[in-house]
Amino acid sequence: MNYSLEFFPPKDQESFKDFIDQARLLSIFSPQYMSITHTANTIDNNLTMEAVKILKKNLSVEIKPHMTCINYSKSEIMEMTQDYLSLGVDSIVALRGNTKQSASNREPYYDNSLDFIKALHAGFDIRVSISGYPEAHPESRGVIADFIYLKEKSDAGADEIITQWCFSNDLILRYRDLCYARDIKIPISPGILPISDIKKVKYFAKLCGSTIPLEIEKAFLNIEGNDDAAEDLGVQFAIQQIDDLLNEGIDNFHLYTLNRGDMTRKIIEHFEAPSRIKTVSSEMKAS
Repeated sequence: MNYSLEFFPPKDQESFKDFIDQARLLSIFSPQYMSITHTANTIDNNLTMEAVKILKKNLSVEIKPHMTCINYSKSEIMEMTQDYLSLGVDSIVALRGNTKQSASNREPYYDNSLDFIKALHAGFDIRVSISGYPEAHPESRGVIADFIYLKEKSDAGADEIITQWCFSNDLILRYRDLCYARDIKIPISPGILPISDIKKVKYFAKLCGSTIPLEIEKAFLNIEGNDDAAEDLGVQFAIQQIDDLLNEGIDNFHLYTLNRGDMTRKIIEHFEAPSRIKTVSSEMKAS
């Protein structure tokens, strides 16, 4: 099993310390990379950049920042990319993002991820991961149009598809098969989200167009108010989902940590050999 980990950059110093500690402990398991999400701020207040600087300095794991293009000018995007390269970053997650600005009276900018990817490859020697949506993007133009666009992004030089988190393996497998049918053959890493707070996940699901199977929702509602039981259940569901996908030939996974290292660690440990767990436990104690 190959896996990558996704974190978000905290907004205050106390949370930042905990974030670094979580990343350091999980790095001992040698993930393929750690990605850091991006929330659009001014270019001189880039929390993702700050997180990358610290992680690059303290960890040997590959760090992959998310970049969203729509809220920045083309020159700002090029400057940001160059800054990442100067930190030793050689791979990013390229996204359009959601605009916070009016299109009027703006400097030229990339309003779609395809043009963004093309510009990155034209200007830099950098690897690019892109997003995928087994349940369709909220702005989907239809299945055919969506996969034509995904093929264009793949052909523009993308190296990997990271999917939105999805709890239905049938939809993930259908998405994989549709990619193959359209000659999209770059690796696909299904997004796995361990649930701890079902109400928050339901809220985010509405925003991103994801669905929560009824049996999962009922299972969490039955233990509502018991945080420990909810975390255990979230870990169990994530492990089962990964197990089932491994049996279908999928071996790359993208774990959405939500900066909750304990849940992510338990999931990873389930798939590690006992001898490896013993070694990692010793390294954790030493750290």
